[in-house]
Amino acid sequence: MSPSVLHQPTRILAIDTSCDDTAAAVVCGRVVLSNVVASQTQLHKPYGGVYPTIAKIAHRQNWPRVVELALKRAQCQWSDLTAIAVTVGPGLAPALEVGIMAAKSLATEHHLPLIAINHVEAHAWSSQALTKPQNWFQLNSLEQQNVAKFGTVKFPVLAITVSGGHTQLLLIKAFGDYQILGQTLDDAAGECLDKVGRMLSLGYPAGPVVEQMARLGNPTKFKFPLPMTTHADFNLSYSGLKTHARDLITGLETQNQLDQQTTYDICASLQTGVFHHLTYKLIKLLDHWRITNKQPQLQAVWLGGGVAANSILRQTLRQTLKPFNLKLMVPFSHRLCGDNAAMIGLIGGLKFHHGLSQTQPDQLERQPRLALEITPIVSN
Repeated sequence: MSPSVLHQPTRILAIDTSCDDTAAAVVCGRVVLSNVVASQTQLHKPYGGVYPTIAKIAHRQNWPRVVELALKRAQCQWSDLTAIAVTVGPGLAPALEVGIMAAKSLATEHHLPLIAINHVEAHAWSSQALTKPQNWFQLNSLEQQNVAKFGTVKFPVLAITVSGGHTQLLLIKAFGDYQILGQTLDDAAGECLDKVGRMLSLGYPAGPVVEQMARLGNPTKFKFPLPMTTHADFNLSYSGLKTHARDLITGLETQNQLDQQTTYDICASLQTGVFHHLTYKLIKLLDHWRITNKQPQLQAVWLGGGVAANSILRQTLRQTLKPFNLKLMVPFSHRLCGDNAAMIGLIGGLKFHHGLSQTQPDQLERQPRLALEITPIVSN
């Protein structure tokens, strides 16, 4: 790929069908031109969770109009696009399949290269997406390129992904140069919040309701255990917190003491316990680096994933990072925290920028268990 091509504003059409949201976006470099999400929450609510077959059918119905709307909002024609990026994993296999087939079809029809994207990698980078300037469509190509360029991102950084499926501490030395420092060994933080919310009959999805109720509760009313304090590594585990919550709820129900205020208090205490476990491991990692003189000159800490929208988590992390003189960077919109295609387009643009965009349609397959390469670190 010639240098002249790399300096042209890239417009990536991105598609994400990794779970129960059908998403499409158009991204120019780091600038999000459009970000459309068709939610399936109401379809899955009767089941208390995502029903894969229903998700697949809904994705098939939704993706054409979602793509059309993403192009319309971005004021883009097919001829304006540089490539199509699509999530290949991790995620629900039937759901991933729909997005991949759509991307293959569109890429073939419009003669565009395909870019395979890791959904978790996209969450890690989501804080680096930029909102579209009001005068964007009045700028010329060079001016757009200057706004959208990737060169302003400084490394290394520590990325924290907190979602329903993943909780991870990731060192990013450069694009594509990753080191997983710690990750959940079982339930993710968002999964724990959601499952306990369902135990409290808070509906689906229960995680956001837990956050709302936590604002009305006492975060110190119930004490939750701090897992894995004797482990030398920086991994996490949330299954024990979930079990503790189940036993607590069962006991209160048996004693007929689970009233509305108690539910608020459980939500607040649970949220405190979940976030305390994360910050405990984060402090342990940062202290290990400082004590051993191995701490990289971190430029920032990036937060991504569905739980990244939680204001208490953001506040807790900022307080945790303050003694280390580290700045927390979060997505510019809550819509970039949950599953979305804008973050997929961001990684697609990065791959194109680095000449990594060519994927043949017959080589593009769903990878439900796709993961980043793991290089574990342990403390003394």
